[in-house]
Amino acid sequence: MNEFGGKTYFVEMSDGVRLATHVHFPGGGGPWPVIFSRSPYPGMLPFWHEQAKFWTARGYVFVMQECRGTGASEGEWVPFVHEERDGLDSLGWLVRQPWMNGNAATYGSSYCGVLQWCMADRLPPEVKTMCIGFTGIERYRQNYMNGMFRHDIYTSWAIGNSGVPKAARRPGLYREALAVRPHVEMDERLFGRRLPWYRDWVTEVSPDSPYWKTGFWAELKDKPAGTRVPILMTAGWFDHNLEASLISFDKLPDDVRAKSALIVGPWIHTEGVSGDLDYPGHDRFGPRQREAALAWFNHHLKGQEPELAPGIQTYIIRENRWQAWTGGIGAGGLRTFHLDPRPAGEAARTLSPGKPAEPAAASYRYDPEDPVPTRGGAAVMHYLTGDPDAVPPASVVQPPPGARPDVVSFLSEPLTEDLRIAGRIRACLFVSSDAEDTAFTVQVMEVFPDGTAVNIRDGITSLAYRNGASRPLAYTPGDAVEVVIGMWPITWTMKRGSRIRVDVSSSNFPAYHAHPNIAGTWSLIPETRAAAQTIHFGGQYDSRIDIPIVPDH
Repeated sequence: MNEFGGKTYFVEMSDGVRLATHVHFPGGGGPWPVIFSRSPYPGMLPFWHEQAKFWTARGYVFVMQECRGTGASEGEWVPFVHEERDGLDSLGWLVRQPWMNGNAATYGSSYCGVLQWCMADRLPPEVKTMCIGFTGIERYRQNYMNGMFRHDIYTSWAIGNSGVPKAARRPGLYREALAVRPHVEMDERLFGRRLPWYRDWVTEVSPDSPYWKTGFWAELKDKPAGTRVPILMTAGWFDHNLEASLISFDKLPDDVRAKSALIVGPWIHTEGVSGDLDYPGHDRFGPRQREAALAWFNHHLKGQEPELAPGIQTYIIRENRWQAWTGGIGAGGLRTFHLDPRPAGEAARTLSPGKPAEPAAASYRYDPEDPVPTRGGAAVMHYLTGDPDAVPPASVVQPPPGARPDVVSFLSEPLTEDLRIAGRIRACLFVSSDAEDTAFTVQVMEVFPDGTAVNIRDGITSLAYRNGASRPLAYTPGDAVEVVIGMWPITWTMKRGSRIRVDVSSSNFPAYHAHPNIAGTWSLIPETRAAAQTIHFGGQYDSRIDIPIVPDH
């Protein structure tokens, strides 16, 4: 018996390494169905044991294993490298246990969800289903958006999982890490040793790099296509794994996806809510969507009548209701708003339903040493550390137009009817710079009648990786080029009387690295320079925002 009331086994892997595996049993006589989780986070062990109480009280054996080199498990901790083999070895042990009745499921979110995807195409027949939450397997697309690295997610994660004792708890370490130039030297400067996997992340900017195209990350992307059991997936509109979660669901074979379920709520990575908006009814599936998992397991492991239907359900923000979607999250309509030079108040230009006939431009100076600070959004995760200075996630109140000279705002007239957004908002901008490479950002907001603005979606691109380029593109300073920024999907209803606001700038830090305005691999560049940036609109420059909408019926 361990200190949490369960039994700890040291399960031997195929190479002889033993992994600590904590098992909690229901009352009464077995055998029972089993729920299996794996985790690399020793600090979360008390949480997992609390979860075990919920599941054992409902007639399930709950098994939680500590990953290789973490907690009480033997071996060396190297993120992701051993997870597929260790997971399959552990399932092989699990299905041989006398207390297991032949029905098992895997369960967990975030890294614990990646651990499930690793095994998804090679499961033993005893595993009838998987419950994967807040997890993505498109690692390149999670690390980068159009050539821009997501510091607030993966630099923060690297520090917390560096393997250096107490590294994550040293005050100010994250800010020190962000300031290191060239950034590739962050590990040696802060820890006195290299983190090869992090160096790969920050230097392999091209999605065509062998690092992303071969080996573990390439194999992981294909796991859903080989999955043969139904899956329950959960995701959050403000979780950094959102896009990759949706892609994973779409990659399931048609027959498997028809029996699977995807639930997307207004949640952040904690599987709860945050920010400055209220979300009535978001918790219909219980804390961390646990009631949905219970209904799913009761059906697939115990044969009970289904209480959770397959298919996609999403929470529509501002309408504060859930909707089921047939055939994917679809809109069926499109509203386009054009950037317009006419003033819309003291510090904003107009966002117009019609394209201006005459060309115009707006210019600003972007200095990487003074980037626009991130406020809200989905591409953040440092808040999980408890750092009081961390960027808050989700939808939060934004500064007014004109708050910074390097942000150009465009504002629509008040909406005369509700605007139901469903899908990816897309920005098409014509831009130029005096730098050989630089970045441009977009943020889309709803402005309430009282003037309060909250963020809906944002996006970024470098010029080198504009328009989906898989290899860096050349750019001639001064040339006007089109950049298309596709933002992450959302279901959100803008209310009648609200305005749409679009901000264009060149930085969103630390959600993304501050582009140094110098061509080359960003993490190898030791210096920065300021750049003169220009947005072109009107006439031949149809800079615009395309919003996917659900037409009124």
